[in-house]
Amino acid sequence: MSELGQMLKKARLERGLTLDDVQEATKIRKRYLEAIEEGDYKVLPGAFYVRAFVKTYAEHVGLNPDELAPYYTEEMQVSEPETPIEPMIRKKRSVQHTDRFGKWATTILMWSFFILIIVIIYLVIVSQSGKDGDGKKTTDNSGITDSVVQPGPNNGDNGSSNGSANEENTNQQEQQEPEEKKDPIVIQVSEDRVVVSSPDNQPLPFEVKLIDGSFLSLNAGDERLVSGSLEKGQDQSFTISEKGIRALFGNAERCEVTIAGTKIELGKGLNKRVSFEWMSYEEAQNLQQTTDGASNSTTTDGE
Repeated sequence: MSELGQMLKKARLERGLTLDDVQEATKIRKRYLEAIEEGDYKVLPGAFYVRAFVKTYAEHVGLNPDELAPYYTEEMQVSEPETPIEPMIRKKRSVQHTDRFGKWATTILMWSFFILIIVIIYLVIVSQSGKDGDGKKTTDNSGITDSVVQPGPNNGDNGSSNGSANEENTNQQEQQEPEEKKDPIVIQVSEDRVVVSSPDNQPLPFEVKLIDGSFLSLNAGDERLVSGSLEKGQDQSFTISEKGIRALFGNAERCEVTIAGTKIELGKGLNKRVSFEWMSYEEAQNLQQTTDGASNSTTTDGE
């Protein structure tokens, strides 16, 4: 049994709880709880879930998750295999090759379009020069002096100047490539932990709808947003930023939380605490991929 597992088990026994009691309260499977106490983290679906399960377990038995972090980190470094790194590197390299091919294809298309524009401009200039030449011959036959005929080449120069201006505008339009639109990320890790992020680090709308009367407490860092008993219809609207929001719902079934249009599942229970955490966009993308993969693995295991 690992040192971290001994601490968790001791705290559980001091509270007179069985693994079945912890399973019912935390919604974590009993075999995962046993694996955490034994230090056998390979049984769990992934490192991210290990961290989340340990935190939830510790809070339920009255321990501080932050104080257990050093034990968890040390044990995970020993227990986690290094072999999965190779497939990840290969996958990253394949993505890089695909990106390079896409960049080359885009560059070739841009240059092809640029050359086509030059050819069209050249043909227009040649055509205008031919017309000016025909006009010059007609003017000479009518007996007008050479000084009057000279504007012909100037007209050609104007056409060339206009062509250059059009060419320059075309180049500027080609260089202005559209940027890929990135949507906010909202990930519900568990009933008591939600991770949010936005591509430009701008705050996201955070709304609480009261279906019926309930106590509600919201804190953003050291700032208290709301605290007290609210009646049905007394909905609350705020924004969530890097400070995150710590929430306490007197009755979770009577409250609905929506972040940037995404509804959060609060589940059931009285005096339910939920942590809404802010994360950098890149980390949130990686977490989203890991969570999706872990969810698929857990579903397969459950079946």
